[in-house]
Amino acid sequence: MSYPTTLFKIGGGGGASFSLTGENNGASLEKIGVWVGEWQVKTVRVWLSDGRYQTFGNPSGPYQEYKFKPGECFTSLSLWGNGAGTRLGAIKFETNQGGRFFAKMTSWGLKTEYPIDIGSGYCLGVVGRAGADIDSMGFMFLNAVQSTVLTNVNYPTINQLIPKVRVEEIKSITYTNDTSAKQQQTVETSKKVIKTSSWSMTNSFTATFSMEVKAGIPEVVEVSTGFSFSVGSESTYGHEYTDEKNETLTTTVDVPPRKKVDVDITIGRAAFDLPYTGTVKITCKNGSVLQYETKGQYKGVTYTDIKVITKESDL
Repeated sequence: MSYPTTLFKIGGGGGASFSLTGENNGASLEKIGVWVGEWQVKTVRVWLSDGRYQTFGNPSGPYQEYKFKPGECFTSLSLWGNGAGTRLGAIKFETNQGGRFFAKMTSWGLKTEYPIDIGSGYCLGVVGRAGADIDSMGFMFLNAVQSTVLTNVNYPTINQLIPKVRVEEIKSITYTNDTSAKQQQTVETSKKVIKTSSWSMTNSFTATFSMEVKAGIPEVVEVSTGFSFSVGSESTYGHEYTDEKNETLTTTVDVPPRKKVDVDITIGRAAFDLPYTGTVKITCKNGSVLQYETKGQYKGVTYTDIKVITKESDL
C-alpha cells in the first residue's frame, strides 16, 4: 500500500513517544533547534508554520538552530544513532536554498550514516521517542506530489453580508429631438474591468506547490431591492486569480418627438473580504492522497453588469 508521507526513525526504544507534524493541516517545519551531549542528541525544539512549537528532551549542552524560509525544502537528510543503539546521535541536512545544518554528539564518534528518503522535500515535522534525551527521532515528509487542489469551498458568512457596491459612471450623454418624428439613437460603450480572486493559504505551502482552486467565485447581482451576493458556478483557478477584460454594451435609445433623453451608463464594483472553508487534497505520484480540512480568507473584486438608465423630459 502506498502512503502520502514517509518517515524513518533512528535510535533506541526508550522514552515516551512524541509527534509534532502538519499531517492534518499541511503545516511545515519552520525552525528546528538542537542541543547535543557527549554521546547523544539531548533535546530537539520544533516550530511549525501554523504557530505550534514543542520541546522534546531536557535542554542542556551546545545548541544550534535552523530557520526555513518559505519554499525552502530538504534536498538531503542523514541521521545517525549513537553507536550503542540507545539514542539519536546526529542530524545533518541540506536545503534547496543552500542551507546546511549538522548537529552531532560531542564525544562519541559517528558510526553508521543513514541517508533518509525525503520524498518531496517538504517536511511536515518530527516523530520520535524521548525522556531526558532524544531516544529516537525521524522527520516526516510529504512524498513526491502530483497535484494539490483546494476543493469543497464554502463561504459561510456570505448571506449575512450587506453588499457594498460602488457605482461608477462609464458614460453620460443627452439626446435631443426637436422634430415631429421619433428618433432612435445607438449607444456604444466599453469598460475595462479587472476581477481578482485570492484564497489565503500558508506561505510555506504555496511557495512550494502549485495550488489549484476548484470553487465558485462570489459575485454581486442587482435585484429590485438593491444588490445581493451569490456564488458563481464552480471552475478551476490558481490560488491567486486575475481576469481582465473589456465589458462592452451596444443598445438603442428611443427619443420621442420634442423630447430630450438623458442616458447614464454605470457599472457597480464590489470588493469581498470574507472567510472560506474547504478541503485540501494532495495527490502524490505514488497514487496516495493526503486530505485535510482548511480555512482562510477570500479576497476579491467583482463587477455588476453594465446598466443603462434613461430619463426623458420636455425640450
